[in-house]
Amino acid sequence: MKKLENKKGFTEVFVAENGKKGVKNFDGIIIVPANYDEIAYTYGRRIPKDYPYVAIRDGKMGLVVPDGKGTELTAFVYDYIGMTSPNGWLFYKKDGSTQFGIMTAAGKEVMPCKLDSYGEDCQTIYFTSGDRQGLLQTSLGLLLEPIYDNIEVEDPDSQIIFTLNGEKGYVKEDGTFVPQSLSETLSEDEWDYILDECIRDQYDFD
Repeated sequence: MKKLENKKGFTEVFVAENGKKGVKNFDGIIIVPANYDEIAYTYGRRIPKDYPYVAIRDGKMGLVVPDGKGTELTAFVYDYIGMTSPNGWLFYKKDGSTQFGIMTAAGKEVMPCKLDSYGEDCQTIYFTSGDRQGLLQTSLGLLLEPIYDNIEVEDPDSQIIFTLNGEKGYVKEDGTFVPQSLSETLSEDEWDYILDECIRDQYDFD
């Protein structure tokens, strides 16, 4: 049991003699050197062991790899970096923006700061930009721009219903919009690839 806990155990922030902070793992091994003013989050058992840490230096946030070397994935230019589910996506603010952008856990910005709000349900993150809505399906890595009038789910086991330019429909896992008027033409196999909230788990704890 101890071997399992060593791989999936909790981490903790430690303070060095110089007052800087870093992170140790369950066994007391330093995985993020004490080079930072603060560590924004520590992680538990449901976070992959290579997931980057959000550190703070000189009032700005950045991503650091838990490799024991202090490898930095991003410059420390962010006003905010917020975790979502541990499937490799984060929301950020920078340059004084009051809106959010999206980046991958590798530090790549995939959407600029244009989102007003976001919320997560199961493996799907919904967000708004003005009066438009979009979503991020984390386990698929599918990012849909905020172009939809409305996005709704009747229940977690049903498909997500999108309204685009006044017309209701569905979206395939490749991002293709299918109007409800054409949904009867979908084969049984095609229905298997229509988006719903909870598709599949891809956590990797090894």
